[in-house]
Amino acid sequence: METYDLIQCVDRALDEYGTSAKQAFYLTLSLKKSAPFEEVVLNDPGLLVQVLRDVFDDSSEIVKRSIISEIKQVFGLKKPCSAYELEDALGVACRRLSGVTPIPVTF
Repeated sequence: METYDLIQCVDRALDEYGTSAKQAFYLTLSLKKSAPFEEVVLNDPGLLVQVLRDVFDDSSEIVKRSIISEIKQVFGLKKPCSAYELEDALGVACRRLSGVTPIPVTF
C-alpha cells in the first residue's frame, strides 16, 4: 500500500457529498494549515476531523463513517466501521503503508 491509496480513500468518500462540499473541505483545510493534504492525513488526523466538523457540521459523523468505510475496504480493517474512530482507522492504515511512520494519536 502507498500513501496515495490512503489519500484516495478520503477523496473518494468526499466525492459522495458533491463537488461544492469537497471544495469547501479542501479550502477550509488549506486556510487552517498550509501543509500538503497528505501531511495532514498522515500526521494530523485531529485537524482533519476538526475541518470535517467545521464544513459538514451535524453531518460530519456521516462523512467520517464514509471515510472509515473506504479505509476499511482498501486496507482490510477487520472490525466493523462502527468500531473505529476516524483517527484510529487512519492510524491503522498508516501502519500498513510502506515506509510511513504515523505520529501517534493521543486521546
